[in-house]
Amino acid sequence: MSLRPRARIHLSNIADNWRTLRAMQTSGVTGAVIKADAYGHGLRQVAETLHEAGCDHFFVAHSHEAEITRAMLGSHPNIYVLNGPSPDEEALYRENALIPVVNSSFQFRTMADWLVDGVKMPRGFALHFDTGLNRLGLPARDAQDLAEASEGQSPILLMSHLACAEDSDAAMNAHQATLLETVAEAFPGVPLSLSNSGGVWLGADYHHALSRPGIALYGGGIAPMGMTLKPGMTLEAPILQVRLVETGETVGYNATWRAENETLVATLAIGYGDGLPRSASNKGFVMLGEKRCAILGRVSMDLITIDVTNAADLARPGVYAQLIGPDAALEEQAALAGTIGYELTTGLTPRVKRIYET
Repeated sequence: MSLRPRARIHLSNIADNWRTLRAMQTSGVTGAVIKADAYGHGLRQVAETLHEAGCDHFFVAHSHEAEITRAMLGSHPNIYVLNGPSPDEEALYRENALIPVVNSSFQFRTMADWLVDGVKMPRGFALHFDTGLNRLGLPARDAQDLAEASEGQSPILLMSHLACAEDSDAAMNAHQATLLETVAEAFPGVPLSLSNSGGVWLGADYHHALSRPGIALYGGGIAPMGMTLKPGMTLEAPILQVRLVETGETVGYNATWRAENETLVATLAIGYGDGLPRSASNKGFVMLGEKRCAILGRVSMDLITIDVTNAADLARPGVYAQLIGPDAALEEQAALAGTIGYELTTGLTPRVKRIYET
């Protein structure tokens, strides 16, 4: 029996979450963000699952992720590279029919060089305008000049990215949507894309022609009341040892936890070397059956210790405890560790065995 931690990836749940997001949209089509190894869930497996479910638009950060996706899915879907083109990548983009997302004046000039003599990109290109995030994006004030400069080689999509989509009351959301509409006036007829996962929940004014959900596909983020997303993974680790800690004894490095009473403690085979953040020390929990067991002491590289006093009948070597999944919500665990669900799933290392379930 392997004593590695494991992540059971629920591919059918990810497909169901995509269908839920699609059903929420009042216009346009629903894409999928599968960058960072599909948020730690497996790029190849998730891409294939979502394509079979009907998804035709995929977004990755880097061109090498796009190349893998194209090899996996064949010629049919559109694959967008969010970080944009590098001057030395023209052959890669053309051979794989990738869609570069142009984010800066430098990338715009790169694209212009690729389009000399009217030679179009196989699937076109997208323009990303900054509407307030101030991260990547072309200046919105330059929209008219860029429209004139790209005349005859028009973009297939105008994009921007919401800064506060998880907060439905944030004034920034409406400001960004309005600014993107202003940009669009310079590009008549070109489709728009603004919504990430949170943007889909914001409603019709944010849906446009194409949405780009990411974390919601994997069961994370903040869904509206009455909306249920399914967990994309169940993260589990086996118990290696169980011991009785006497009153006054300490557990873990630097003795940060001291027993106030006699405590039954189990040691699990998972730690920050597997991607469990050290910030979960003395804060996170695991589920053993239906019993919630607190993490005691420091998360170390390979191990954590948990209080199984109330789950003594279940605590024995070889039994797996759940850290993320249907009984241990991703965002709750992330909040306890002072982070977000994105970081927990993308941070899982190759030491965690992925098991794919359809």
